[in-house]
Amino acid sequence: MKRNSDYRKARMKINFNTEIERIDSFDVVVCGGGPSGIAAALQSSRAGLSVALIEENGCFGGTMTSAAVSHLLGGRRWDEKTRSMVREVGGIFDEITDSLIAKGKAVDPSTIDVDNNPYGWYPRMAAGIPCDSEALKRELDTLIQDSGITAALFTTVVAIQRDVQDDALIKYLIAHDQSGFRAFTAKTIIDATGDAQIAFLAGCPVRTGRDEDNLMTPATLIMHVDHVDMQRYVAYQNRHQQPKLIDIITRLKDEGVWNFPYEIFIAIQLNDEDVCMVNTVRQVGVDGTNAQSITDAMIDGRRQCDELLQIMKRYFPGFEQARLRFTAPRIGIRETRRISGRSNVTLRDALDGRRYEDEVLKTTYNFDLPDPKRPSFDPMLGSVDNPNAKRTHVGIYAPYGVMLPQTVDNLIVCGRCVSVDREVLGPMRVTGPAMMGGQAAGFAAALAKQYEIHACAVDGREVRESLVQAGCIL
Repeated sequence: MKRNSDYRKARMKINFNTEIERIDSFDVVVCGGGPSGIAAALQSSRAGLSVALIEENGCFGGTMTSAAVSHLLGGRRWDEKTRSMVREVGGIFDEITDSLIAKGKAVDPSTIDVDNNPYGWYPRMAAGIPCDSEALKRELDTLIQDSGITAALFTTVVAIQRDVQDDALIKYLIAHDQSGFRAFTAKTIIDATGDAQIAFLAGCPVRTGRDEDNLMTPATLIMHVDHVDMQRYVAYQNRHQQPKLIDIITRLKDEGVWNFPYEIFIAIQLNDEDVCMVNTVRQVGVDGTNAQSITDAMIDGRRQCDELLQIMKRYFPGFEQARLRFTAPRIGIRETRRISGRSNVTLRDALDGRRYEDEVLKTTYNFDLPDPKRPSFDPMLGSVDNPNAKRTHVGIYAPYGVMLPQTVDNLIVCGRCVSVDREVLGPMRVTGPAMMGGQAAGFAAALAKQYEIHACAVDGREVRESLVQAGCIL
């Protein structure tokens, strides 16, 4: 695809001043309505705080809805010894998923036959919770409305102002919506943007992608298809021991049919038996912090999805009658910025299972972060002989300090932009730990108000105890 890079050459500085009359004050402002932001807003509100939730899309849920990743990972795990599903994250994650399951809008992982599994073949994928993304949107709408949270959809934070009397505090969040500019002020700001956008605007130290070249793991434009015979698809996988149809793809590459830079196929059945989420397209070179890059990726992603669907219909068992339902309205970004926090979890910490008195994050998900240039290869998994591969489902923990950026005292960061080594991002970035972190942020905001202190001074041990009492840490 031809890309217009000349826009960079025409940059100039323009001074822009405006008066903002709409100024709203809250105890907490949560920026980002994805998994972590939803949990942060709900927990803050339930603690009696006034809360605003800012989201740039037209629905809440983030990657779960806008990016159509309708497979909620990291809250349960498959225990090979007992051959059963184990709950790893409770609290708001369980509340939402259990409600969807009870309504028939999500699949209970404990009912899945992992030996004939249409939900991702591997037992670890069977531990995810496939759901109806439209039902999830409505579920979140109801929770937000019933909690009395001030919702601001189609709203983007474009700048921040620090407090003139204390430069370590964010005084105003400057946002833009259809009505113009608007300012939010709060005692505690929660950055749940996934991109550490608020921390970045505030000038906090951040890390982007991998250290040596800032390249990020591939992005994915998800598509949902229906009229799929998943039993036929799974039967082929089991008969040939080919969970990602690598045998077919290798043949198609040799024949010049398969021209993608990835060599795997991933399809997850959702709660309707003939509907699946295709999480196959892996787009290299995408910078999720650059508007032109994600614009190009969205356009190219739709082209790739169309080309892939034609191949699926012709060559992949069970997909002969497949029909496109939709491509996601937003590209799925796995990695952008991570804050340099007041604490940091290193890869060594993660591999050793290091514990903390104030641990507020836990994940047992695997090291899932594909190489930026080789989208079918995960450096932390590699072959089964790789000792790191054996760390799958071993608990990885993080203290409260990974959520606290440097240089700003009233800002809490949650979701996939917390302060961890890049390799640790893989297991930390999925839905379960993201929602646990959001709930932790909500508890921390409540403690900050209770003790009349800033978020950076909250005792993480109290946050942990709140999570335990709420059944979030099991």
